[in-house]
Amino acid sequence: MTEQTFEATLYAPLFYSSSEGRAIKTQPTLSATALMHALGYRYFGLEKRYAEFGDDATQPDYSHLADFPFFVTDMRPIAVETDERTFRSTDYRSERHFTTNDLELARQVEGTKSVPEILENSGAAYQTIRNYLGIAPGSTFEFTVWHRENLTELPESPFFKMGIKQTGEFRAAATDLDTLVLNKYLLTEVYELDTDLLTGLMEHSTSFRRGNDPRLQHFVDPDPEFVRTEVIPEVLG
Repeated sequence: MTEQTFEATLYAPLFYSSSEGRAIKTQPTLSATALMHALGYRYFGLEKRYAEFGDDATQPDYSHLADFPFFVTDMRPIAVETDERTFRSTDYRSERHFTTNDLELARQVEGTKSVPEILENSGAAYQTIRNYLGIAPGSTFEFTVWHRENLTELPESPFFKMGIKQTGEFRAAATDLDTLVLNKYLLTEVYELDTDLLTGLMEHSTSFRRGNDPRLQHFVDPDPEFVRTEVIPEVLG
């Protein structure tokens, strides 16, 4: 297996649905599922899915990731600002929309205050009002990629896009491995690692971070040698 570690810098605002609802918030740790798609589209010939129908449109399915010839960690935050805000109201039926970066309006939309008059008069549908909380440009992350020997390595400075409408633009540079963060959802639901191996990974990690969504649970700072010898052969074997 080939291993590469990168430090990635964000150059445009990133809005990524870590959790959804009236407020769509981006967590500082970016999921490996999103990173695998971003790298797959850019460097590994992954076919983009532009439209889903039926249950596929509402239920996340990442089973196809198991067929990828590479595996990645979550993007660990190094220096991250999570104060990028865009408030948007859209009525797709009439194609009317209203957008502002005003934080006060965002607070009103989240339910702490009544809907402002400017929105009532805009013609936008109230049920489509959203407050996006994103990550600001200049934020930095670390991630590690493993892939099979027969694949061409990623370039020294890979470039890729992530997030809603692919607004987040990253430029990465090779660096030394510091701290691994592995995504539990990816390991259990996509690669279906057995319980004994997951228990071993837990024992060899500094901590386990729980989230209110299964995709937001992480093994933090696992022993790199344990990951290389026990986990990677299972997911890429």
